[in-house]
Amino acid sequence: MSYKLWCGNRLTAFSLLIVAILSATARAEEEKPEKVEPIRDNSFLVEEAFNQDPGVVQNIFNWIPSWERDKGHRNDFQFLYTQEWPLFSQKHQISYSLPMLYTYEESPDGSPHQAQGFGDALLNYRYQLLEGKDGGWWIAPRFSLIFPTGDEKNGLGKGQLGYQINLPFSREFEKCAIHFNAGTTYTPGVSAGIDPDLGPVLGQNLHGYNLGASGIYFLKPHFNLMLESIALWDENNNADGTRDRTFQLILSPGVRWSPYTEGDTQWVVGVGVPIGLTRDAPDISLFLYMSFENRFMKKKAE
Repeated sequence: MSYKLWCGNRLTAFSLLIVAILSATARAEEEKPEKVEPIRDNSFLVEEAFNQDPGVVQNIFNWIPSWERDKGHRNDFQFLYTQEWPLFSQKHQISYSLPMLYTYEESPDGSPHQAQGFGDALLNYRYQLLEGKDGGWWIAPRFSLIFPTGDEKNGLGKGQLGYQINLPFSREFEKCAIHFNAGTTYTPGVSAGIDPDLGPVLGQNLHGYNLGASGIYFLKPHFNLMLESIALWDENNNADGTRDRTFQLILSPGVRWSPYTEGDTQWVVGVGVPIGLTRDAPDISLFLYMSFENRFMKKKAE
């Protein structure tokens, strides 16, 4: 049995145990007499198609450690902070994402490489194309600029301005919700990763593609079970100037819980266990999530 399969089997069993324990805890909670608003727009790997309500800002914190053992030895840690703001109405939303990265890699010959610092930052705009308030589909296309704030010499960024488009679809039912994503990334003129001893080189135009799907079961309005899956096709430069194409398929069971919801203020915490199903994906990851949403502008009188 391969190491990846061995880890995947045991990690799946562990994640299911976590889900079972938290499910039992949620069932044991006393029902609140007041109506609890359902959790929305708090997925981990798959983007939901709900823009921010007018006058409400959301702060999102992600901690993502991962481990790879199939090819040498590699540990990664990513911290990602995202803040989402509505622009006058739910139709328009802007946000930014700031990543901080740490990576340690030991190649099969034993030579180590370590790097840490900021990654490439994103500035995002989303348009609420469809609002499925009567049980229909929600759609919110996103366009992002990827700024080269990461140190490309240490593998923390691509060193060039990039562009990303993502199309999330969402639909809600009485006891569950489904979400789908499809997107592409384009970064022109990238020379990061190419051996500088080769002399002046013409940068490569690198492409990436992503697909995602998730199902969320509302065990309670404030406690949800999650199953997410993403597929990532990416291009990077090899040291000799050729392209390195990778494919990652990841399956992630998880849970999310809102310990406090009142009016437009909501706290959400969650945990996911991403499992790599392909050679290029990390063997084991942990996804820790926290979100705080609050009103910054008074509601208009109805």
